[in-house]
Formats: sequence, structure tokens, C-alpha cells
Amino acid sequence: MPVDSTLPNCTASNVTLSLRSLHNNYGPDDTPSLLLTAKSSADSDCKVDLGPKRAVVTILKGGSAYWSSADCPRTAGSLMYRVPAGSSVTYTVKWDRKPSAPECATPPAGSAGAGTYLVEVQAAGYAKLQTSFVLDND
Repeated sequence: MPVDSTLPNCTASNVTLSLRSLHNNYGPDDTPSLLLTAKSSADSDCKVDLGPKRAVVTILKGGSAYWSSADCPRTAGSLMYRVPAGSSVTYTVKWDRKPSAPECATPPAGSAGAGTYLVEVQAAGYAKLQTSFVLDND
């Protein structure tokens, strides 16, 4: 959907955002998948931007940012979704376990090791969301 669509913008008063990991634990060959859902309580459709620079997903390890959707998005910074009245849409973020660096700088080498990771999502006009998942050794 184009950013300049005439559909009204969703707001925190008529759309609730939620975040969850597809699984609580991921094996070494699994790709962590994070589900960002916009659920409407409105009487009419609206649009919400779940793009990597508007709904910033950050994966933290030990309290420090390890990866962020805003660091070097592979797609446009905006990703507009129509949220049907009384319904919901879900955007799935798949993480390749690699670190990221701001402004597309070269990130550290390697990939995420075993442990618990905290995920935060911050979207303008909405409260910060959090969830977590575990990367297993085997």
C-alpha cells in the first residue's frame, strides 16, 4: 500500500500492537521469527506503518543491542499495512542471527550464540513492546 494512501492512519486508541516470537526456543538450524500484529478495534479500516524504521525491532543480548531493523534495512524504511476494521494483520520479521551496525556500517563478524535474547519493538505513538526467545546449542 502506498504511504500516501488516503486511508486514515491507525492510532493507539483504535489499534493495539503486540509482539511474540513464533517459538520460545530455536535450535541451531532454525531462523528466529518475530510476529508483530496490529489488531483493530475501529469501525473502519486504517493504515499502520510496520516498516523497519517506523516499527523498530531490536534484539538485545545481555542488555546491549545485537541487531536492529533500523540499522540497515534491506527494504524501504516504510511498510504500510491496511488494518481491516475489527480484524488484524501480522508482519513477520525473520532474523538471520547476524549482528547489525547503524548506518549500514560493517557489523561484527559471527552469528548469535546460545542464550536468551530480549526483543523490543518501538513504534511512534505506541508503547514499547517486549518478548524473548532462547537460542539452543542443540
